[in-house]
Amino acid sequence: MRTLLQGGWVVGFDGRGHELVPDGVVVYEDDRIVHVGHRFEGTADRRIDAHGKLITPGLINCHIHADLNARHIMLTDATKSNYFGQNFLAYGAGRRGAPQPRRRAEVEGKFGVWAAVRGGATTILDIGTRGDMLEGFAEMAGQLGVRAYLGPAFRSANYVLDDEGRIQWDWDEEAGLAGLEQAKRYVERYHGAHNDRIRGLLYPGQLDTCSAELLQATKRVAAELGMGIQLHAAMNLVEFQTVLRERQVTPIKYLDQIGFLGPEVILGHCVFHAGHSWSHYPYVDDLQILADSGASIAHAPYKYAKMGLALESFERYRARGINIALGTDTFPEDLVSEMRLAALVCRIVDGNFRAGKPHDVFDAATLGGARALGRDDLGRLAPGAKADILAFDLQQMHFGGVHDPIKSLVEGASGRDIELIVVDGQTLVEDGRPTRVDEGELLRQVQEASEVTWASIPQWRARGQTVDDVAPMSYPVRSS
Repeated sequence: MRTLLQGGWVVGFDGRGHELVPDGVVVYEDDRIVHVGHRFEGTADRRIDAHGKLITPGLINCHIHADLNARHIMLTDATKSNYFGQNFLAYGAGRRGAPQPRRRAEVEGKFGVWAAVRGGATTILDIGTRGDMLEGFAEMAGQLGVRAYLGPAFRSANYVLDDEGRIQWDWDEEAGLAGLEQAKRYVERYHGAHNDRIRGLLYPGQLDTCSAELLQATKRVAAELGMGIQLHAAMNLVEFQTVLRERQVTPIKYLDQIGFLGPEVILGHCVFHAGHSWSHYPYVDDLQILADSGASIAHAPYKYAKMGLALESFERYRARGINIALGTDTFPEDLVSEMRLAALVCRIVDGNFRAGKPHDVFDAATLGGARALGRDDLGRLAPGAKADILAFDLQQMHFGGVHDPIKSLVEGASGRDIELIVVDGQTLVEDGRPTRVDEGELLRQVQEASEVTWASIPQWRARGQTVDDVAPMSYPVRSS
C-alpha cells in the first residue's frame, strides 16, 4: 500500500545530510520510502494531512536497558560516599550469593521498549538482554513492531558487593567464553526475524568485567558474523582507575592496544577519556585514538547529568571526527528530550552558547546512529530508505511561532508531541494513540512488578539497605 504524508515541514536527505522541505511530501510504499519533495504526481492509496506537523526520520536509540525502570531510581544512591561516578554499580551489583528478583520480558522488557518507541525511537539497541528475559524478548519486540538490535550480555566477571558494600569482581573466564558462544547462537537464531526488524549485536559487558581474551574473541566472532559490537567503556572512575592501575594505560588506550577498536564497535558512554576533568591524565590523547579507530560513541547525557557528570564534550568529540550516536540508557527513554540535554550540557561544559547546535544533536539521533550500525537506509527520509517516520505536532503552546522546526524540536519538544510513528511501513502510533499496546494495562503491570523489585532490595543489598535508604522520598510521607 502506498501512503502519502502531505504538508508541514519535512526533514529530507540530499545524499550528504539533512535538508528542510517546507510544505513537503513524503510517500512510502510497504516498508520503503519512494519519494520526498515538494509535490508528488503519482497516486496514493492513503493520504494523511500533515499541515502544522514536522515529519522526520525515526530516531535511533543506541543505548537502552529496557528492563531497568524499577532500578533506575537507585542511580543516585544516597548511601554512596565512595562516589567515583559509580553509575550503574549503585544498582547493578548485589551481595555475593544473594538472589535478585526475576524480570519478565512481557512486563519490564515490554515497558522499556515501548517507552523508547514513545520517546521517538524507531530503532533501539537493548544493551545486553538479560538471561531471564532472553527467549521471549525477540518475539515481544517483534510483536510491538520496533526495529531492535538484540543479544545476551556476557562477561568474564560479575560485580558483587562485600558485606560492607564495596565493589568486588568475581572472575570466571570460562563463563565469559561460554556466554559469547550463547550470544553467537542467539544472534544466529534471531538475526533477520520479523521482516529483518530484529537483528543481532554482540554485547560484552563492561570493559572491567571482560578479559582481553574475551574481547579479542568477540572481535573474531563479530567479523565471522558480519556484526557489530557495543561495549560499556570509560563509563566511571572506578573502571578508569582500575584499568590504569592494572594495565598502566587508560581504558581507551587499552582497547586500542588489544586491537578491539574499529568501525564496527560502539562504545557505550565513553565519558572518562584521559582529558576529562575528573580523569586528568595528560599522557595520552584518547580522543585522537577514538577518531583514528573509526569507533562510535553512544552518548546518554541525561543519565550522567543526574549524577552531576558530563561528556567533555559533545562538541570536542565531533571536532575530532568521532561519530556520536545518542541513547537514553535508563528512564525516561525519551530520545527527543535527550537531544535537548545533549545540546545544553555541551554548552555549559564548554562555556559556549554556540556549541551543542540543534542540528548536530539531531544528526546524532539519526545519522549518527545509522552510521554506528553501518546502515545507510536508516535515520533519513530518502527514496530507498526504510519507512521509519515520525510526525510531531508543532501547533502546541510550548512551541509558539516556529521559524526553524529543528530548533523548535530540540529546544522545546518531547516524545509527547509525536502524533505518528511508523516503523517499516507499519503504523504503531496514529493521532497520538498506540495501535498495538494497551498502555494503561502495561503501566498497571509495571507498577506492580516495580513494587516487587523495591521490596526485594534488602535481600541483595549490603547491610540490608531498603529502597528508602538508597532512594529516600523527596518529602516526608504522611502515614494517615
